[in-house]
Amino acid sequence: MNATRVRHLENALGLFDQMRRTETPYLPLDLFLRRYFQAHRFLESKDRAWIADKTYELHRWRGLLDHVATPPHSWVNRMRTFFTGDRWRSQTQNPKLPVHVRCSFPKEYFGRMESSLGTKATHEICDILNESPITFLRVNTARISRDKVFSFLSARSVPVEKTLNSKIGLLLASKQKMLELPEYKMGYFEIQDESSQLIAQQVDAKPGELVLDFCAGSGGKALAFAPPMLNRGQVFLHDNRDMKLFEAKQRLRRAGIRNYTLLPPSHPLLPKLRTKMDWVLVDAPCSQTGALRRNPDMKWVYTDDRLFRWVAQQREIFEEALKYVKDGGKIVYATCSTLDEENASQVRFFCERFGLYLSHPPLHALPQSRGMDGFFCATMERR
Repeated sequence: MNATRVRHLENALGLFDQMRRTETPYLPLDLFLRRYFQAHRFLESKDRAWIADKTYELHRWRGLLDHVATPPHSWVNRMRTFFTGDRWRSQTQNPKLPVHVRCSFPKEYFGRMESSLGTKATHEICDILNESPITFLRVNTARISRDKVFSFLSARSVPVEKTLNSKIGLLLASKQKMLELPEYKMGYFEIQDESSQLIAQQVDAKPGELVLDFCAGSGGKALAFAPPMLNRGQVFLHDNRDMKLFEAKQRLRRAGIRNYTLLPPSHPLLPKLRTKMDWVLVDAPCSQTGALRRNPDMKWVYTDDRLFRWVAQQREIFEEALKYVKDGGKIVYATCSTLDEENASQVRFFCERFGLYLSHPPLHALPQSRGMDGFFCATMERR
């Protein structure tokens, strides 16, 4: 086994744990690895791929490895158990172990899911969340059609399929270096899970309308719903993280979207926009339990107390975002959570508290094997 790879794997795991203990909020695992590799540019691409893959695997199976490994629980002992052989994997089929241990999930999270879905369904979902994630592409239809992107990728021998649910999506059958293609740099497509594409498509904004993406992040959803507006009307992106808005600006420019305004928290335009929006999207911060394939570290920080803090935060954010919806406008609430407390229960609360009703039945899905992440999305308007 390559000693350099193993040393950097152990180093990355240790640094990530150290960061989690000392920084609030801390980086998710994918962003941490990106920064780790930026700080260690001498690592070759194959080494980076190996280190990243094993980092994700060790986080996915941390619970089962701790059950099998000799105490104390540490990354050194987990790595020793992981690499010594596959005997630990056989424990996933051991009926004598509690189900949450066999599928390597925290007991508190497993129990929360089990109470609403039952043991069998929860076990199946946890097994799916232990898979490696699939890569989806979202086509920028303002510049090119999905059929044309499908054709040129196929011509380059890239194994690609058209998504069944998203009309602007493509699914890659294997990992590819898509960001190096000239078509990516020209803004023809971006990497985005199909679930995120479906959420964005619930914002059915027309040319000339005003849209506020209230928790915009780096602009992924706005990049999906803005093209049909044909650069007419205005897309406002609000987030309390300046760096995320800077990333959104770069992505929007690359995609050829010009009708946007960035709104950090102190922007003087914010008060003037209240009651003016045709659409408001609230892609709320949540437990991320539907997307644990991408950041498996998040399952190990789950607690019911954290869940209820997310629920409270979601209610505060929604109440503030609702102030921007005009009469006859619509507000879209979305999460990447599998938990009813953050989804259907929240929508019932919003409708009762603020006098809203559902424009149509909510759109939701559990994580799919070799498919999209789990998500929930509901469109509401005032009575």
